[in-house]
Amino acid sequence: MIGAVFRSEMLKMWKRPATWVTLGLFGLITFADLIGEYRDGRKDPEDPFFLPDAWGQILGEEVMVGFIFASVLVILLVAAEFSWRTARQNVIDGLSKTHWYSGKLLLLPVLSALFLVLRALIGGSLALAGTDVSLGASLFGAPQLAALGGMFVTGLGYTSLALFAAVSIRSSGPAMAVWFAWFAFGESLLIGGLGSLFHALRPALRWAPVTTFNRLRDYIQYDPEALRRAAEWAAQNDRSVPAPESLGPAFVGSFAWIAVLLFLGWLWYRKRDL
Repeated sequence: MIGAVFRSEMLKMWKRPATWVTLGLFGLITFADLIGEYRDGRKDPEDPFFLPDAWGQILGEEVMVGFIFASVLVILLVAAEFSWRTARQNVIDGLSKTHWYSGKLLLLPVLSALFLVLRALIGGSLALAGTDVSLGASLFGAPQLAALGGMFVTGLGYTSLALFAAVSIRSSGPAMAVWFAWFAFGESLLIGGLGSLFHALRPALRWAPVTTFNRLRDYIQYDPEALRRAAEWAAQNDRSVPAPESLGPAFVGSFAWIAVLLFLGWLWYRKRDL
């Protein structure tokens, strides 16, 4: 049954214009961003853009943009089923609430991986064009694979929050507004406000959901060579490089928040009528 639900979700996803518009727009933005890095690397030998060094730029802070697009698409796909009453019709036609919600859960890893891989492919292809493969250097290895794994968990966190907003609010516009508000400034305001009022809560507040997810998307944590180069640059420019945090607690905290958000979404979905 789960296999049939998954195939149904994939069919609905690829038939929605929102999927193609979101993917196309993200692809254009990513290409425009990274083609600039490629051109700069061709012009300035001091700042080259080739593999494997370019992975630090390809999988840098801008990876977050892909997960924002993935979260928006989750909201568009899921909330629309309440507006169009297709969620209600699915249950009338015999699909249980458990299977309906399970189908939405299956969207999260697919979309998180899709936007992450799309950026890696676009960036990797451009960087490969500027790489001298005859030198025999490793173009992709364990550090990059580990970074993709950690960032994938970040994507699952963002999209889990988006799913919770979609099933709770059940309207695309308001759900996106709430998600963006929490992501952009809501969590920071809450951490700052509660931390000022209750100093004892500050250590716990450092593990708020988005803050926890973001601990896993810093590429330099996964690549010792990139960390070494950053330390050398910092020493030459009289700067300090923050020591990377232990990834174990960040993974545990991220998976815990993902489980909490998905469970709360499930409870909220079951509680309300369709």
